[in-house]
Amino acid sequence: MQSLARRPVLYVEDHPVNALLMAAIFERRPQLELVIATHGEEAMHKAAGLKPSLLLLDLSLPDCHGSELLGRLRAVAGCERAPAIAVTAHADFDITGTGFCELWPKPLNLGHVLRRLDSLTGVAPAQPPAPEPSAPMSRMWALAR
Repeated sequence: MQSLARRPVLYVEDHPVNALLMAAIFERRPQLELVIATHGEEAMHKAAGLKPSLLLLDLSLPDCHGSELLGRLRAVAGCERAPAIAVTAHADFDITGTGFCELWPKPLNLGHVLRRLDSLTGVAPAQPPAPEPSAPMSRMWALAR
């Protein structure tokens, strides 16, 4: 029996702890495949042919700003219309006119991210939504800024 293909989501993040935390979140959504790039050029390479359901971009990348990268990704076939989220510690960043539809501030709110993943990608949760992280988990999220 052949399994259904997982829907790819491109996450561009240079901080390894943030990438691990996002990967842990995506374990709760097995219908989605998290594809991680650590800088803009790698993202451009991975985006080719990927046709992601969603773009998650850190703003402070080593080789470019996330909003600049979004403009470049929009020229890649299959990335033209994927919803784009700014995932950043800069909660005051104004997404107006940048092409981002939302901003997810770090530290991430697990429940919010799962709800938004479900809504933006159209997947149904494989399990009930997780409760909000406990105090120790919240501290771990905060460390991943």
